Parts: sequence; C-alpha cells; structure tokens
Amino acid sequence: MVGVLIRMKLAVLRRSTTGGKANWTATGALLGVLAAFATIAVAGIDTAPGTVLDLLALVYAVWALGWMLGPAWTGEPVLRAEHFALLGIPRHKLAVGLLVAAFAGITTAVSLVAFASAIVFAARLGGVVPVVLAVPAVLLQLTLVVLLSRLTARLFAALSRSRAGAVITAVISAVMLVLASSGWIVFAGVEAVLTYGFSSGFSTVVRALPSSWGLVAIEASARGDWLWTAVPLAGLVVLAALLVLAWSRVLGPPRLGRPVVRGTAGLPATAAGRTGSVYRKEVRTWLRSPQRVQALVLAPVFAVLSCLVPLAFGADALLPFAGALTAVMGAAVSANLYGQDGTALWMNLVAPDTAAADVRGRQLAWLTFFAPVSILLTILGTVLSGEYGSWHWASAATTGVLGAGAALVPLIGLSQLAPGPDPHRNRNSPMDHGDAVGGAFAALVGTLVLAAPAIATVAVASALGYEQLEVLGVAVGVMTGLAYWTSIGGAAVRRLSERGPELLYLMRAGKEAQEKVNADASVFAAMPKSRQRLMWGAFGIGCIALFPQAVVPGMMLASGDVAKVWFLALYMPASWQWPTIAAMVVVAMVAFTVAVRVFLAERRRIRKARSGAAVTGAQGLTA
Repeated sequence: MVGVLIRMKLAVLRRSTTGGKANWTATGALLGVLAAFATIAVAGIDTAPGTVLDLLALVYAVWALGWMLGPAWTGEPVLRAEHFALLGIPRHKLAVGLLVAAFAGITTAVSLVAFASAIVFAARLGGVVPVVLAVPAVLLQLTLVVLLSRLTARLFAALSRSRAGAVITAVISAVMLVLASSGWIVFAGVEAVLTYGFSSGFSTVVRALPSSWGLVAIEASARGDWLWTAVPLAGLVVLAALLVLAWSRVLGPPRLGRPVVRGTAGLPATAAGRTGSVYRKEVRTWLRSPQRVQALVLAPVFAVLSCLVPLAFGADALLPFAGALTAVMGAAVSANLYGQDGTALWMNLVAPDTAAADVRGRQLAWLTFFAPVSILLTILGTVLSGEYGSWHWASAATTGVLGAGAALVPLIGLSQLAPGPDPHRNRNSPMDHGDAVGGAFAALVGTLVLAAPAIATVAVASALGYEQLEVLGVAVGVMTGLAYWTSIGGAAVRRLSERGPELLYLMRAGKEAQEKVNADASVFAAMPKSRQRLMWGAFGIGCIALFPQAVVPGMMLASGDVAKVWFLALYMPASWQWPTIAAMVVVAMVAFTVAVRVFLAERRRIRKARSGAAVTGAQGLTA
C-alpha cells in the first residue's frame, strides 16, 4: 500500500504543478536548495565548535518552524485521510502509509540535504563514532519535522473555515513575508556571533529544543559522554513515536472551524439605496469571511513588523510610514476582490444598472477598514519614533496611497480576475484562492505610482526650503484620491457593465477559460519561460533598487536617523549620497520599464496570434 500511495502522490503533484504554481514550485525549490547548502556552509564555519553547534541548532529550529508553518501557506497535504475513508483501511496502517508517502517530495529532499550538515559537523569534530551517529540523527531529524508538519496541517485544516484560522494564517503569512523581505538583517549580527558566540542562556535554550537533540548527541559522542549521547537520540525516537500515535488519532475529517451563519441584527439591507446595500454587504463580508479577515490582519501586521526590523540597528525612521505601508499592502491583498466572491457575480448581472453601486460600495467598504488603521498607525508611528520631521512625508504618503488603493482595487479585481473556488469551498491556504500574484503586484506598483504626486509635493517644498508648505502634500493626496475615485473607479464601472457576463463565465469555468476571457491575465501563462524570467527579474531588480536602496535610505537621510546596514548610498561620501539614491531611482525606473515593455510586447504577440487563429477558424467554417 505504501508504494501505491507514493505513486499516487507523485502523480497528483506531476499533474497539478502547472502554470503559475509550477513557477512558484520551481522558485521555492531553488531557494530551498540554496538554503540547504547555506546550512551546510554553517557547519563548516571556521570558529569554535560550540558556536557552530549553537548556530546549527538555531538554523535547525528555523527549518522545523518552516515545516510547521508551511501548511498554513501551501494548504493541506496532497493525500488526506478522508480520501480513503470508504476503503476500510485500518487507522494505524493508513497512518503509516501516509507518513511514508509524506517523505516523497521536493521539500523532503531539500531538507535532507540541509540536515546532512550534521554529518559535516560530526566530521569536523573528529573520530568515526560522531560521523556514524550523525546518520541516524539526520534521519530522525527529518522524521521529526515531517511529523510536525502533518500535525500542524491537521490543525490548520480544522481551523480552515473559521476566522480564528484566518487570523493565524495572516500572522504567519506576514511573518514569512517580513522574513523574506528583511532577512538580510540576520547577516548584520553574524560577525559579532562568530567573535563572541551566543549568551549562555540563549545557548541552553536553543540546544534544549527537540530540533537540536541530534546535534547535542553528536557533540557529546565526540567528548566521550555516552549518557548525553544516548539520551537525546532516545528522546528523538520516543518523540517521533508519540507524534505518530497522535497523528493516527487525529486522522479523519476536521471537527473544528464549522461555518457559522448569523443574521443581519435587524439592520435594513436597503438602507441608503443600492450603494448603501452593497456597502453593508461588503462590511459584513469583510468581518465574516475568513479570507477577508486574513487580508485585514495581514496588512497591518506586515507593515508593523517591517517597520520594527530597523529598530535592531537603532533606526526608527520607518515607524511613521507604517500606516502608508498598511494601505499599500491592503491594496495588494485585496486585488482579487471580485474573484473572492466567486460565482455570486451573477446577482449583479441579473439586476439592471447595479454596476456603479457595486463598485462604489466596495470602494467605501475598503476605505472603512483600511483608512482608520492606516491613519492610526501613522500617528502612533510618528509619536513613538519622535520623528516629527517626517510627519508631512508620512501623512502625505498615507493619504495618497489610500486614495490610489480605493480607486485601483475594484479595477484590478475586474481586469486581473483570478478564478478560484466559491467562498463556501475555500480552504485556509493562499495557494487555493486563485493565482492573484499578478493583480497583487499591479496593485502594489500602481498605488505607489499614483501616490507619487502627494509625496513629490512634500519633496519639492522641502527641497526649496518652504517647510510650511509641506502640509500641502496631504491636500494633494486628497485631491488626487478624489480624481482617481472618479476616473479609475469609473473605468471599473464600465468594465463591470461591459465584461460582466464574460467574467462570470471565467469564474464558473475556472482557469481553463482564462485565455478565452481575460487576455491580459493569461499573458503570464502563455508567455515563454525565458520572457517570464526576464520580466520578473527586471521587476525584482526594480523593487530592490527603489525601496531598500532608494526610498529607505532617502527617508533616513531626511530624518537624520541613519543606520548604514546594507544601504549602498549611506556608505558613500556625504556629497554622493543623494546622487546615489537618484541613480537607484533611475535603475528602478529602467527595470520597471523593461518589465512593462516585455509584458506589453507579449500581450500584443499573443493577441495577434489569437486573432489570426480566429480568422483562420472563421475562414474554415466559411469554406
């Protein structure tokens, strides 16, 4: 049975890993391999063996945490116990079979390479015994993380349709995004650790974690301490057995997180006309839908954590901009607003002249939730940091981004609609909500570009020495927001009126209809791999050059709170710092231009090819 389950899992993975998911899988595998070899490199660092042990223990804890939190992002395992509920397989036999099948996958192979660093660590200690003991220690370590992953997957599945589960997923996703974007901070403390090592308290705690027991046993065997060699390895065996037992007991359909339907609390659904009705519906959806709750939590958590990272270097210049970052992230996570509603779009189509009310109601609801928290975080960040000189910059950025986000969210949701499951079939995994990456990037870049007039107003007033005029940035942000509300929101209304039936067909038919209905969204799927790499590579270079190498050091210089860290401009002579920032902005603009030109060129090519195919088909029918 084990062989059948392994072949079944590999077949499902092979057939389901296509399109955007294949790109993400390949990218994740590449990053995982790099992380695995980096872990092996840690085992070979030329420093005291005790420091290397502590570093490896810390890295192993991160690997274990990644395995535990992974199900919140990737969703439930490919093979689940409920798939085999009608086959009459004994519970213990099914548990063992699913456990062995769980080892078949890219993540397991990558983790095995990473944990092989224990063998490298044993070899540097000297002697045959540590190397021999390292082999079962690596296998036990791998078994431990796989079992922890399976148990946490059951937990997240139980919470998948509850708002509590959505909050947990949002916090985990925000932490993962912050680590991915700010992981460079780890390298700032490496030199100090290699020189002085960890504190005794930290060393004791990190070695006490189960993920470190194998390393502790290897190090003890090199010293000839056989008690501390046997106890950690025996502990891993006992812990693995207990986890297998616990997992076999929780196999079956989740029993928690049952959907709850509440009434309307006596509030009239038709208050304030059609726009008011849509607004009230959207407010309830934002409060009750786990997917919307996830977006509400993820945006401010990501913003706050991102602005707290520089505090490790004593820099608090980013704190006033937590509100603006919340609004930017709020627009990005709301980019697939219509796709989240699924086929409920038909209710708008059967009612005449409801497009304007639907778009405006969604815009008002988005502002209702993201505007207060963005403004509050801007005020709190300014007060806590004491950077009152950045107040005009932060308030202008927040105002400009809120206006741009409210205007762009419905338009991107309609033009880059990503079909996914209907809300009642949603699971607690961002990967199951439709491939909305393109729309999220469009919202991210679009809000920043549209907020530029408000920020530029403050920049010009500051450069000319008219500090009293910097407050005009807020006024410009409000005026541009109203202009975007009218123009971009109007474009969304027209698109919903003209393309509504096609969008409904796209939601019903799923990704198979993507190319037939939404040519813009299908460009990513039809684009050659080489062009995709060029486009996303240019986009990544633009993001790195613009944000961490231009915007952040620019704000530090403007506020006077400078922490060099890895910002190139801050390592330059004073006379070259602002020119370097300007050069980074130019690099970012060139990179973004290349990415946009690649996209537009591929879209023209694909549309031309489709038009030619349509003409050929029509001629064939005529003949």
